[in-house]
Amino acid sequence: MVAALAVLILLIVPSVWCCWLTWRHLRFLAAEKQQKKRLHLKVLRLKRQQHYLLITLAHPEGRPLPRAKAGQHLLLYYDDLQGKPVSRAYSLANDCHHRHFYQLAIKCEKNGRLSQSIFQKLKQGDLLCTSYPKGHFLLQNSNKPLVLIAAGVGITPMLAMAYQAIRQQRLWLPGNLLKRPLSQRHMPKRPMPKRKITLVYQCRDASQLLYHRLLQRLPGLNYVPVLSQPDANWQGKSGRVDMQYLLQLGGKDGHYYCCASAAMTEQLAADFSAAGVTHFSYELFSAGISSQSFLISYQQGQQQVHADSAGFATVLDALLASGATIASDCRGGSCGLCKKRLISGQCKQVLEAAASCRADEVLTCCIQPLSDLTLLDTAI
Repeated sequence: MVAALAVLILLIVPSVWCCWLTWRHLRFLAAEKQQKKRLHLKVLRLKRQQHYLLITLAHPEGRPLPRAKAGQHLLLYYDDLQGKPVSRAYSLANDCHHRHFYQLAIKCEKNGRLSQSIFQKLKQGDLLCTSYPKGHFLLQNSNKPLVLIAAGVGITPMLAMAYQAIRQQRLWLPGNLLKRPLSQRHMPKRPMPKRKITLVYQCRDASQLLYHRLLQRLPGLNYVPVLSQPDANWQGKSGRVDMQYLLQLGGKDGHYYCCASAAMTEQLAADFSAAGVTHFSYELFSAGISSQSFLISYQQGQQQVHADSAGFATVLDALLASGATIASDCRGGSCGLCKKRLISGQCKQVLEAAASCRADEVLTCCIQPLSDLTLLDTAI
């Protein structure tokens, strides 16, 4: 009996292991295939607000778009002002329950290759090439207090998350906002407990507040705009958002989501960690500058490049400044072009990567070193 059981285990365990490895490999291949898919969407509406561009995209033939989740982003493919192709990631700002349009808000950065070009050249009715929705910065279902923290254009994923959280409360939104009432088949079978939902929006002045009127009208949302440089007519909260104020809104058991500058996000992350808050999630589109000095060694064919990490936001930036020739496009972990093999050393993830990597691979645009690193081109 024991011998028969041992033989059975020896037969089953390797089979299960092989099936699991095959399943993981198929998922990896499916993810890579999905990353290469592209959409060609029509610019349905275009609105300029200060140095922001608000874009509504739809299928040219009115078909439903691929399903998206609150917190995900699109990778836009466009030509810069010199005619060279470039891509960048932009978060979805719409209610992802609807599949007939995507909404984006793009800030025209002073040195932005894509944003400068798209701000000057894009017109209503144009076709815009995008990726499928991607990203892992997602809102978790919970009945704990929810505090969404945004600064500047970081309002985009927070708005999408606010929509989702409100839907989970079985609230009805005005028809002019969502076109039709909430469908019960999209709701949980059991009503969720009432959840406190707060959105704190930090900006410099009132002209920088995107979706301000919309946010004021969303039922079930405690909307708190905060201005650091308000004018004399501002009646709301002023100053800088800090951890102490946020704890008054959500408490230590609250769930906090943040999309802001690297400096603000890192400060809040450190303060929340010291205060014992365990549910703090964030997304960055650009990392803060590293002050630590580590040696980064990169081998590509016969070329070997050595770089110092100090003074650079990512490993990619340090290597490019030292003369390395590394393909890169989105600079935000979506395109996967800067993927390299990590031979030795430790690093930390400073940007959330949407492109899939194997266990021994890293996206150089998303990491900072924690020790000396040795990298190898994936083609070797």
